[in-house]
Amino acid sequence: MSAEPLHAVIVGGGMTGLAAAFRLQQWLADKGVVPRLALLESEPRLGGKIRTSTRDGFLIEHGPDSFVASKPCAYQLVRDLGLEDDLVRNHTGQAFIARGDRLYPIPAGTMMGIPVRLRPLLKSPLLSPAGKLRVVWDLFSHGKDIDGDQPAGDFFRKRLGNQIVDRLIEPLLSGIYAGDVNQYSLQALFPQIHQLSRNQRSLIRAMGSLYGHAKPAPAGKSRGQFLTFKTGLQALTARLEERLTACAILKGRSARAIRQQGGHYRLELDDGRSLDAHAIVLAVPDAAAAGLLPAARNAIPPLLPTLSTSVANVVMAFPHGITGTSLDGTGFVVPRGSGHAITACTWAHLKWPHVAPSGAALLRCYIGGAHDAQLVDAPDATIVDAVLTDLRRITALRETPAFCQVTRWKHAMPQYAVGHLDRLEQTRKAMAAAFPGVFLAGASYGGVGLPDCIRQGEQAAHDLADHLEQRNLLESREALNVD
Repeated sequence: MSAEPLHAVIVGGGMTGLAAAFRLQQWLADKGVVPRLALLESEPRLGGKIRTSTRDGFLIEHGPDSFVASKPCAYQLVRDLGLEDDLVRNHTGQAFIARGDRLYPIPAGTMMGIPVRLRPLLKSPLLSPAGKLRVVWDLFSHGKDIDGDQPAGDFFRKRLGNQIVDRLIEPLLSGIYAGDVNQYSLQALFPQIHQLSRNQRSLIRAMGSLYGHAKPAPAGKSRGQFLTFKTGLQALTARLEERLTACAILKGRSARAIRQQGGHYRLELDDGRSLDAHAIVLAVPDAAAAGLLPAARNAIPPLLPTLSTSVANVVMAFPHGITGTSLDGTGFVVPRGSGHAITACTWAHLKWPHVAPSGAALLRCYIGGAHDAQLVDAPDATIVDAVLTDLRRITALRETPAFCQVTRWKHAMPQYAVGHLDRLEQTRKAMAAAFPGVFLAGASYGGVGLPDCIRQGEQAAHDLADHLEQRNLLESREALNVD
């Protein structure tokens, strides 16, 4: 290692860390500076939750399977990496909600279960007449929301009633965030709705101002809102790793502590070595970040605490297809308290035809979350049996899968509690004062989706480059070589 401290070390080789390393390498090179960077990852592979495998002609995603197309930073990164031609868009179809042992279509004209258009909701059997009347009352409500943050569940219940929250909004949000809608921060999850609701008394009218311009597509013409790659989502992280030519990648090595060392930082590694750097991106969960900064216990009491929950992804392959309930759709979500183990199921072969051979079926089911994380710790056979039992009850599935793949993600889903954004701002200010040049980024802080993690990684890289420039630390030197 050179005696001169590195420009930066990025701790964490998931999507956030990879995006930060790539952009930092790119921006330093554009300034005519030979980057001196290192990326540190405790696992033997990069990519974090993104992991793709193949088996018997099936394409299996062990973590996320796509990213939302409407957020520009992810698409721009794909273009910059030259992967645009490898993208595929999801096939669309009806999504459902399980109620008892039956599936009901999710009404059109809703966003995350929140009404944008009333007519489809009023025709749906999901709500009783009283539940529908309570939703309509929002149009005539004159109540004013309290300033500041509040639980998302409380907000929606006050605006639209309990029934639509329990039967529609909660299962859809839990299917994405694996959390408790009654605990989630409204500001963190729905900043636009929170702001608009302060200016408009009706939530439905506020949603209409946000999304009402998007007219429903004619039958069969709907355009998918999600993107992935022909060979799986891991194509993105693999290309990023391939392009980090000026960054030393250290896999299977963990940082134990970060200490201030004069005008720079020293990272002590688990193998006894150390790395010196002028700046650091901590692209790891907040608990791990706090553990790396012993001095933070006094300087930042406490570092931002974000609770997390555990989930498991259960993939089931059926080479000869499936029978039972025949549905032309994409999948279903399950409300809590339903008596079912699964929280959601995707008919992956219908949503993404490239993931299964012709005539075959591939199901992705989910368990765990804030209300039933204990099942995640059960043996694979117990989990598979519980999922199959639910599928047979809800969809009349009769076939037995040729193989199943259970992937556990322990404490992997951050839960943004009320006040999250205020705590985050306070933590960033305290970090800037106590640890200048150390930047936090990742799912613990500003969003759990791939585009959110990419955006945070790129922002951290931008802030870090500004920090180096302000300290006049950008000099053209030979690139670092680390064994």
